[in-house]
Amino acid sequence: MLVLVSTHLFSQQTPEQEIAQIVAQSQQALSEHNEQKALSLIQQGLIKFPNREELQIQLARIYVEQKRDRQAIGLLNSILLANSSSRNAKLELAQIFGYRENYRESDRLYRELLAGDPDDETAALGLVHNLALEGKRAAARVQLQQAFARHPGSLQLQQYSDYLAADPAEGHARKFHRVQNTESFFTDTSGNRSVYSSQGLVYQFGKNITSRMEVDETSLWKTGTFTETVLSGAADTRLRLGKYVAVRTSLGSVRFADTSSQLLYGGDLELYPLKGLSVSGGFAQYPISPTFDSTAFDLLAHGWHGHVDYHGHNFSVAGSFSFAHYSDSNHGEREWGEALRWFPWHDNQFAIGGGYAFRHIHFTKDLNHGYFSPNQYRSHLGAAGFRMRLGKHYRGEYLGYGGGEILEDFAGYSPAGVAVMKNDFLFGPWDLSADYTYYHLIQSTGAFRTNAVRVTLGYKF
Repeated sequence: MLVLVSTHLFSQQTPEQEIAQIVAQSQQALSEHNEQKALSLIQQGLIKFPNREELQIQLARIYVEQKRDRQAIGLLNSILLANSSSRNAKLELAQIFGYRENYRESDRLYRELLAGDPDDETAALGLVHNLALEGKRAAARVQLQQAFARHPGSLQLQQYSDYLAADPAEGHARKFHRVQNTESFFTDTSGNRSVYSSQGLVYQFGKNITSRMEVDETSLWKTGTFTETVLSGAADTRLRLGKYVAVRTSLGSVRFADTSSQLLYGGDLELYPLKGLSVSGGFAQYPISPTFDSTAFDLLAHGWHGHVDYHGHNFSVAGSFSFAHYSDSNHGEREWGEALRWFPWHDNQFAIGGGYAFRHIHFTKDLNHGYFSPNQYRSHLGAAGFRMRLGKHYRGEYLGYGGGEILEDFAGYSPAGVAVMKNDFLFGPWDLSADYTYYHLIQSTGAFRTNAVRVTLGYKF
């Protein structure tokens, strides 16, 4: 009887009620990052109710979530051609132009909505938000006062009022600066020891220009030997050329243990084609000094490199490659990749995860110059881990990798593994990270067992 009653009630829904239900279900799926379900619901709805504006606008929202902005803009413009007074289509289009930093078009649409209805709080909020991002704080305050007169109880308008009052400077975007100090200690079963110390400063000159300066000191020794020290320093500048492209250049020098010096340099192109995805590549010259033995050769490498990084909802994929020419006439090739999937619970306070990582190294010569230079090396590792977030002040991540590795001269794979413990402590502008890593894996030193401890203290201002 209940089934019959439910079916009867559902059948009594008006088309408007059924469309509203489809849109609500699709939006719920979208908020749960289930884009495929959200899209399927709308596609089925459009089959039953073709050309309905509410369903088309929801489809545009899905396109935006999928980073298909051009399709979303085209769809919304087609809606406005058929119905030039569509408020919801104009709002969605204004929001898309806003996050694409096309403020001229976004502001025009918001002002057009307010001209038609001065009580439109959503349009007023959008315009105030844009003006604040454009650095037009005086205009933002005027618009805010007009909106407050019509919506005196609006909490969102009050938040913008507090934000504008907290930083009254006109036309100055909030800048990010950071200083940090890193200390790490490394030891392996071949007797290699090293202490790495680094001091750095990140300074943001404007919305699109950031500079970083860093000084590094590496002290290396072996059991029963004296210590050799390699010093290096570099400064790089990153320029953002719009939403999707940035360029980075760097220049510095290295002083080897025998006090000779060499130039360091680099240049990279960074692309951000999709939400959560970054792709970069470039050319650089850098020092090679993983062990005490390597300091005798004043090693440099130069060549091409690339990196890809994707972070989705509890899923990440990263990979890198490099082709380098060494100053001792060697040639090296490296590839690395990793994929991790996390399964959170308790409002993302805890999560367990799993994944896979691989590494490949190839050198044309094995010169025994203090760095690992095999003809062919491969490793394949499965990963499992746990991470947690305790309040505002602690983040922890514990990962274990297990699998096999193989050198060309060996008959088969041998067991390999890595254990990583990461601990981050956050206290206002201060942050402290303390990490420990154990490698049961061949390292750049050529050793099969390695312990590494790393501590970083940073301050934002």
